[in-house]
Amino acid sequence: MLAGGIEVSVCAAGCAVCAEASERFDALRAASLVQRRRFDEPDRYPYAAGKHTLHRTICRQIEQSVGGIEGDDSPWLHGALTDFAHNGTSNSGWATHLRVMEIGEAATWVKERIGPRGGTRYRLCGICAPALPGTG
Repeated sequence: MLAGGIEVSVCAAGCAVCAEASERFDALRAASLVQRRRFDEPDRYPYAAGKHTLHRTICRQIEQSVGGIEGDDSPWLHGALTDFAHNGTSNSGWATHLRVMEIGEAATWVKERIGPRGGTRYRLCGICAPALPGTG
Protein backbone atom coordinates (compact mmCIF):
# COMPACT_ATOMS: atom_id res chain seq x y z
CA MET A 1 0.00 0.00 0.00
CA LEU A 2 1.24 3.52 -0.76
CA ALA A 3 0.83 6.37 1.74
CA GLY A 4 2.27 9.72 0.75
CA GLY A 5 4.29 8.02 -1.97
CA ILE A 6 5.88 5.62 0.55
CA GLU A 7 5.28 1.89 0.52
CA VAL A 8 3.89 0.74 3.88
CA SER A 9 3.37 -2.81 5.06
CA VAL A 10 -0.06 -3.37 6.57
CA CYS A 11 -1.39 -6.62 8.02
CA ALA A 12 -4.76 -7.96 7.07
CA ALA A 13 -7.61 -6.97 9.37
CA GLY A 14 -7.77 -9.21 12.42
CA CYS A 15 -4.03 -9.85 12.78
CA ALA A 16 -3.61 -11.16 16.35
CA VAL A 17 -0.09 -9.72 16.73
CA CYS A 18 -1.26 -6.24 15.75
CA ALA A 19 -4.33 -6.51 17.97
CA GLU A 20 -2.18 -7.47 20.95
CA ALA A 21 0.21 -4.54 20.37
CA SER A 22 -2.42 -1.91 19.59
CA GLU A 23 -2.95 -0.81 23.21
CA ARG A 24 0.80 -0.22 23.76
CA PHE A 25 1.02 1.50 20.37
CA ASP A 26 -1.92 3.78 21.19
CA ALA A 27 -0.42 4.70 24.58
CA LEU A 28 2.96 5.52 23.04
CA ARG A 29 1.28 7.51 20.29
CA ALA A 30 -0.85 9.47 22.80
CA ALA A 31 2.24 10.34 24.87
CA SER A 32 4.05 11.33 21.67
CA LEU A 33 1.19 13.61 20.65
CA VAL A 34 1.38 15.40 24.02
CA GLN A 35 5.12 15.97 23.50
CA ARG A 36 4.52 17.11 19.93
CA ARG A 37 1.95 19.68 21.08
CA ARG A 38 4.35 20.90 23.76
CA PHE A 39 7.05 21.27 21.10
CA ASP A 40 4.77 23.73 19.30
CA GLU A 41 4.90 26.06 22.38
CA PRO A 42 8.63 26.71 22.92
CA ASP A 43 8.01 29.79 25.10
CA ARG A 44 6.03 27.68 27.57
CA TYR A 45 8.18 24.55 27.20
CA PRO A 46 11.73 25.81 26.58
CA TYR A 47 13.56 22.53 27.35
CA ALA A 48 13.61 19.09 25.81
CA ALA A 49 15.55 16.00 26.80
CA GLY A 50 16.30 12.62 25.42
CA LYS A 51 17.78 9.90 27.58
CA HIS A 52 20.93 11.77 28.58
CA THR A 53 21.03 15.17 26.87
CA LEU A 54 19.27 18.42 27.73
CA HIS A 55 18.40 20.71 24.81
CA ARG A 56 16.52 23.90 24.19
CA THR A 57 13.24 23.06 22.48
CA ILE A 58 14.27 25.10 19.45
CA CYS A 59 17.35 22.92 18.88
CA ARG A 60 17.47 21.43 15.38
CA GLN A 61 18.14 17.96 16.85
CA ILE A 62 14.86 18.14 18.76
CA GLU A 63 12.92 19.20 15.70
CA GLN A 64 14.21 16.10 13.89
CA SER A 65 13.25 13.83 16.81
CA VAL A 66 9.83 15.11 17.78
CA GLY A 67 7.80 13.09 15.26
CA GLY A 68 4.79 13.99 13.20
CA ILE A 69 1.08 13.98 13.75
CA GLU A 70 -0.87 11.61 11.56
CA GLY A 71 -4.65 11.27 11.52
CA ASP A 72 -6.14 8.14 13.07
CA ASP A 73 -7.29 6.94 9.63
CA SER A 74 -3.88 7.33 8.00
CA PRO A 75 -2.68 4.19 6.19
CA TRP A 76 0.86 5.27 7.04
CA LEU A 77 -0.06 5.16 10.75
CA HIS A 78 -1.60 1.70 10.34
CA GLY A 79 1.66 0.63 8.69
CA ALA A 80 3.52 2.04 11.72
CA LEU A 81 1.34 -0.17 13.96
CA THR A 82 2.26 -3.19 11.86
CA ASP A 83 5.96 -2.37 12.09
CA PHE A 84 5.68 -1.74 15.84
CA ALA A 85 3.75 -4.96 16.48
CA HIS A 86 5.90 -7.27 14.40
CA ASN A 87 9.33 -5.64 14.66
CA GLY A 88 9.18 -3.47 17.79
CA THR A 89 9.94 -0.39 15.69
CA SER A 90 8.97 2.96 17.16
CA ASN A 91 11.41 5.18 15.32
CA SER A 92 9.57 5.67 12.07
CA GLY A 93 8.52 9.27 12.65
CA TRP A 94 5.29 8.70 14.59
CA ALA A 95 6.80 8.33 18.06
CA THR A 96 8.61 10.93 20.12
CA HIS A 97 11.44 9.62 22.24
CA LEU A 98 11.97 12.78 24.23
CA ARG A 99 10.37 14.95 26.88
CA VAL A 100 9.48 18.56 26.16
CA MET A 101 9.45 20.39 29.50
CA GLU A 102 8.62 23.56 31.37
CA ILE A 103 11.47 25.14 33.36
CA GLY A 104 10.45 23.41 36.62
CA GLU A 105 10.18 20.01 34.92
CA ALA A 106 13.62 20.50 33.38
CA ALA A 107 15.09 21.45 36.77
CA THR A 108 13.66 18.22 38.22
CA TRP A 109 15.06 16.25 35.27
CA VAL A 110 18.53 17.67 35.98
CA LYS A 111 18.23 17.04 39.73
CA GLU A 112 17.23 13.40 39.14
CA ARG A 113 20.44 12.97 37.13
CA ILE A 114 22.87 14.19 39.77
CA GLY A 115 24.69 11.19 41.22
CA PRO A 116 25.02 10.48 44.96
CA ARG A 117 28.58 11.82 44.87
CA GLY A 118 27.63 14.94 42.95
CA GLY A 119 28.50 13.75 39.44
CA THR A 120 26.15 14.45 36.56
CA ARG A 121 24.55 11.71 34.52
CA TYR A 122 23.44 14.03 31.75
CA ARG A 123 25.05 16.41 29.31
CA LEU A 124 24.09 19.71 27.76
CA CYS A 125 23.64 19.80 24.00
CA GLY A 126 26.69 21.19 22.24
CA ILE A 127 24.57 22.62 19.41
CA CYS A 128 21.99 24.70 21.29
CA ALA A 129 24.00 25.07 24.56
CA PRO A 130 21.06 25.41 26.96
CA ALA A 131 21.48 27.20 30.28
CA LEU A 132 20.72 24.98 33.26
CA PRO A 133 17.07 25.48 34.24
CA GLY A 134 16.68 28.23 36.79
CA THR A 135 20.13 29.73 36.14
CA GLY A 136 19.24 32.05 33.31
